Amino acid sequence: MDEKLKSTIDKIVQLSKQNPEFDAELRKRLERTSSANVISSQMSICDDVHAIRETLEIRANNSISYDFILAKGNQRLRDQLLIDNLRMENAALNLKEKELERFYSFCANAFYQIENVVNFYFYVMFPDINNLLSFIENATNVDGIYSFKCNANKEYKSVSDIEITHKLNAICNTLFPDDKNIKATYSQLRQVRNEGAHRCMVIVEEHDENNALYRFFKYNTFNSIRIVLIKLVGTIKQEIENVGKIIKKRGVIVNVLPSIAFIKVEGKSLQVSLQQLKNVCNKTANSQIEIIYKNSSIIDIVDIK
Repeated sequence: MDEKLKSTIDKIVQLSKQNPEFDAELRKRLERTSSANVISSQMSICDDVHAIRETLEIRANNSISYDFILAKGNQRLRDQLLIDNLRMENAALNLKEKELERFYSFCANAFYQIENVVNFYFYVMFPDINNLLSFIENATNVDGIYSFKCNANKEYKSVSDIEITHKLNAICNTLFPDDKNIKATYSQLRQVRNEGAHRCMVIVEEHDENNALYRFFKYNTFNSIRIVLIKLVGTIKQEIENVGKIIKKRGVIVNVLPSIAFIKVEGKSLQVSLQQLKNVCNKTANSQIEIIYKNSSIIDIVDIK
């Protein structure tokens, strides 16, 4: 597609986000229904994907449907995620461009999805900003100098006010505590997005094995990035679908200190609250224990007899 047309589409999308009246009129002209009238069904999702592909002249198929976003009533975010996903997959198929340029575009659009899905996860799981700040502080306290601490001089109003680095670390420490590679990959995708296409091309041409981004481009593939994206989205989808449910599961104590403890259950790490510490303080690492939790927060701890 001509770059001028792409620029025009970007401006229209931005204006639609900023001006509800313009957005409503544009949908009317394109015969698209507003989010308030959307029926959350597989047919409507397929129609939306088809319309987006036609508008952007994309030949690829989406690898993620993001139907769980639409189920929560957020069509605009779902549509943006579909666009980024289709652009990502289109980059993999666009053989007219050099492979490195295609891979950069693939990674950049993958990270756009990661950032939006992570923000949506925290928006749903922690409606109260203070609870969110407390969660991220606790979840990243194992990251040393990279741990998150609230800035007393900064006002936090929403999830977007927190740096994506800390949100990603909190997600990985909680949902993928044993997978250090996936945490590094998400971090490197963020760096790829931040560096930009030109700088990434230079890094690859320098062949510096000491540069983490050079190793990222050398050893990763379209499929390896697609896999870590799908893993994140699938895990977050499951977490969001379980919001509000009270779950009782057997877990394993992985760390017990005088002021903090963690229990691993179903592959994720949950922090024991200060009120519940008395129930595990006499336990050792690898001890099995039953917990009752809701929204990734432990409600009660039951000793196994």
